[in-house]
Amino acid sequence: MRDGRDTTIMLAHNQRLQRLVGGGLLEQTFLNAVSRIQMFVMARHKDPSVIRLLRQVRKKRRILLSGYECFIVYSLARAYREQPGAMAEVGVFQGASAKMLCEAKGDKSLHLFDTFEGLPRPSPVDGVVHKERQYECSLEAVQEYLKGCKNVYFHKGRFPNSAADAEDATYCFVHFDVDLYESTLGCLQYFYPRMIPGGVMLTHDYSILTGVRKAFDEFFADKRECPIELPSTQCMVIKL
Repeated sequence: MRDGRDTTIMLAHNQRLQRLVGGGLLEQTFLNAVSRIQMFVMARHKDPSVIRLLRQVRKKRRILLSGYECFIVYSLARAYREQPGAMAEVGVFQGASAKMLCEAKGDKSLHLFDTFEGLPRPSPVDGVVHKERQYECSLEAVQEYLKGCKNVYFHKGRFPNSAADAEDATYCFVHFDVDLYESTLGCLQYFYPRMIPGGVMLTHDYSILTGVRKAFDEFFADKRECPIELPSTQCMVIKL
């Protein structure tokens, strides 16, 4: 007999259902409805200026993070703004979460990595959830949206090849939203040795996308750190 967790995972990994709703109007409508409730709840006990920011970003840009997930991204970036090292995001899409990072990071450098041509081709590990070039948004569109944000560096291309001009950077906080197994594994392989002690790697979709979970679980199988699963779809790892 399966326990409740097994059943939840089985439903979350229904790839036909995910392919049907993933990234489309149905998913966006559901996320917007859930996020409005989450924002209403957070507005009762969180900093009003932060909730206003998150609401404004969600109105202006398409985003597939829930309200709670947006707050977690912002809150972690804000907490690490005085720590040594840069911040980074891999998987920028339309720049919504990058805007939150810009507002939270202070004067710290922020490196943004994306193909700006949509997702690479999924591997067999990822199943049939996503398709090549899904979530495409041009570099120019994101740069225009983030115009005025200071110390932001754009890196276009397939990661980690796109990081060639940032090889010397170290990081205190990085956010992954790359959806695919090989892309997630590449992020971990690149950033893990470059994180400061106590630095955080946060990913979206850990609990709902097979490839993302597999990459994290495999990578940390022989390491001291352990992925910390959050109540959202996210997980985080604190570098020891």
